Parts: sequence; C-alpha cells; structure tokens
Amino acid sequence: MKVLARFPSPTGDRSASDRPVLAATAVAAACLLAVGVLGTLSMRRFGGVPFSVPSWPWYHSWPSYLFWQPSLDWRAAGYALPVALLAAAALVALARSDRLSRRLRRTASLAAVLALVLAVAALAGGPAAWAAPLAFVGEYPGAVGRVGPIPTFLGQFPARVPALPDFAAQHPPFATVFYVLVDRVWAGLDGAALATIAAGCAGLLVVAGLARDELGEEGERLAVVCWALAPVTVLYVATSADGMWAPVLAGAALAADRGLGRRSWPWTLAGGVLLWLASMLSFAAALILPFLAVRALAERAESGWGWVMRWAAATSTVVLGLAGLLWLATGYDVVAAVRSVHAFWSQAPGTEQRVWWVWIFGDLIAFCVILGFPLAAALVARVVGVVRERAWGSFEAATLAALLAAACWGHTRGEVERMWQFLVPFAVVVAVRQLLRWRSGMRLVAGLLLGQALLFQVLLYTRW
Repeated sequence: MKVLARFPSPTGDRSASDRPVLAATAVAAACLLAVGVLGTLSMRRFGGVPFSVPSWPWYHSWPSYLFWQPSLDWRAAGYALPVALLAAAALVALARSDRLSRRLRRTASLAAVLALVLAVAALAGGPAAWAAPLAFVGEYPGAVGRVGPIPTFLGQFPARVPALPDFAAQHPPFATVFYVLVDRVWAGLDGAALATIAAGCAGLLVVAGLARDELGEEGERLAVVCWALAPVTVLYVATSADGMWAPVLAGAALAADRGLGRRSWPWTLAGGVLLWLASMLSFAAALILPFLAVRALAERAESGWGWVMRWAAATSTVVLGLAGLLWLATGYDVVAAVRSVHAFWSQAPGTEQRVWWVWIFGDLIAFCVILGFPLAAALVARVVGVVRERAWGSFEAATLAALLAAACWGHTRGEVERMWQFLVPFAVVVAVRQLLRWRSGMRLVAGLLLGQALLFQVLLYTRW
C-alpha cells in the first residue's frame, strides 16, 4: 500500500502562485453555491413559499443546514469586526514568523483563534450571541439541574435517558457531565458557552500535530491558519457542543496513529485513553476507526502483522479496561446505554423523514460548503490524485474512509456543519498538501477563507 511522503519544500525555496488556487476556488464556489441556490428554492417549493416567510426553522439551503437571513448588529460590528480582522492577521503573522518558538507560536495562535471566533459570533448580537445557541430547549445546559451526584447519574443513565433534554439523551453521558462540571465553577449559560468555545479552540493543537507529522513544518504553519480561518471553525466553534468534544475525538486518532506509526507505547496508551474518553462524549467516536483501520493496513503492508496486532491489542485493552473500571465504580452499562439512546434517537423529530441514501451525497456536499471553497477545491483535487496514484495507505485515503463512513452511517442526515467538527483537522491536512503542491500563498488562502466566513455570518443563520 502506497503511503505519501511529506511535501519536501522549505518556505524559502518556493515562490507562491495564486492562479491554481484562485481557479479551483472559483470552480468550487460556483458549483457549491449553485447547489445551495437550488436547495434553497426547492425547500421553498420553487416559489410556493415566498421569501417574505422567514427561513428559520424550516426553509434551509439544502443540503446545508444554513438559513438565508441577512442580519448584522451594527453596534457590535463597530468593535467586533476590527477584532476579527486583527485576530486573523495575527494568525497569519504568527504562522509566517521564524522568531518565535513552536510552543509560543501555538499558544499565541490559540489566543488569536479564540478572539476570532468570539468576535465573529458577536456580529450577530454582541456577547449575548455566544450563549444563544445553548439557550435552545433540548441543549445540554438544560440537563444540568437533573443530574445530581455524577456517579449516580452514570449508573442510572440508561434509565434516565427518556427524561433528559434531546441532545443529552442522544449522546453518551460525559457530554452532559462536562456542562455539570462547568456549572459548578461558573453557573449559567455564559460559563457554559465560554467553556465550550475554549475547548473547541484546542482543535488547533490537533491539526498542528497531524500536519506536522504528515507535511512537516511548512505544512503545519499553513494548516493552522487554514483550520483557524475555515468557516466551519469560525462559525461553529462559537457555539456548538460538537466543537467541544471534537478535539478529543481528533486527538484520539492523532495519538493512536502516532503510537502505530512510531511504535510508541506511550502514544499507544494515550490513544487508548483518548478513544475511551471520546466514546463517552459522542458515539461519533466510532468514525475514528475507519481512519485507523486504513493506517493499520498500511503499516501491515510495510512491516507485517506483528506490531499492528500488538498495537491493536494494547489499544483495545485500554479502552475495555477503562470501560470496565467505570462500570465497577459507578455501574455504568455501555450496552444498556447504547440501546436506550438508540431507542430515543429512533423516535426523535425528523429522523424518519430524512431519506438515508440522499443524505450520503448531501452530507459530503454540505461539508465541502462549510469547510471553505479553497479547502474544498484542494480536498477534492487531492482525493482525485490519491485515486490516480493508488495511494490506498495514505493519510488522504484514511481520511476519505472516515468521511465516507460518516456519510453512510445514517446518524447525521444533515447538520454536518457541527456534527463533523472532529473530521475538520483531517480534511484540512489533506487540503493543505494540495495547496502546497499548487504553491498557494498563505495570505491569499487566509483572505478567501475569512471572507467566506464573514459573508456566511452576515447573510446566513447557522443556528449554532
């Protein structure tokens, strides 16, 4: 199985060329926007529902869960927009700087992306917009007062599912426990929102690690900027709970993959711990497995089954061991919890009305839209290249396996803008490899991504 090497080109030896990325972005934008316009009109029955009728909550731009609703808080924009622009400029400047250590550069970038997402969200209503998504009926903070002692809640979780708010009832219990713990430190929606956003920003560290392993230092710098300025990050880290656990899921894949590729027991054990933690936050943790399966098969092709089997056994032992310890300590029954959540989910509003096979394509298109037109173009180009090169053991092939599994899983059927947050770092790394091959200028790509994010923020209602 062919595995792609790092892109071997230091920054100083490359001259940027804008033409390939501009052309690809234009094509991607034209195609994806055409689908969005057609989807918007189809949801309104091609004139049957006039635009005088508000888009929210029924008339989204299929397949994207985005609603045509131009709005801007002019007072908030007076301070939020300059902050957003300065934060974006800081991200680019940090990525291009050679004077700072890697640790300092990452720390400063974390602060910049936090400022960026807070500022862009504030365009919709000032600081109150940060907590607004969590104020809806069914969100996790609504479950905080019903939990009580955490060990008791975990032991009784399968029986309590029907009485929990919708989102808490459709996910493993640690998602709710996160908000319980936050509430004990800072009660109320403001604390919950800021904790969610801060946790989501940690995805920057994951994409930096993935890109460093795959693409080297230059790729890491560009990937950090692309992830931070991608519309899917800018618009949904503030404030979606899916963004909160996304770094855990993606970090689990990073740690496990490092354990496999470096033959490292510490990374293998860390991967097992994070995989277990991810499984307690979201059932989407299962979608990490196709990525790891491709990587394991690639390792097997290079060096045989010996280390792969030891790595798999160690990882599984850690996951099952921690699940067993939690059961002994609290009585939490994994199988009963899955059955109870599935029973609740199967009766949830909209589940049966969404045709499964249609959303296989719809989810992938919606993900490309919110990823950002330059990144979507580069992602598709790189995937096509991998198929032509038959690089089935590559990082790209592993990412494609996870995306296809997510699309076919049937548990999303829309709203992937928030649900697939954990897949964004992988998609960004794939796209960045292609951007490097196109010799794309960092400032141009950053400007295109930020421009799309700001336009979407002002013209569309995203719910989260």
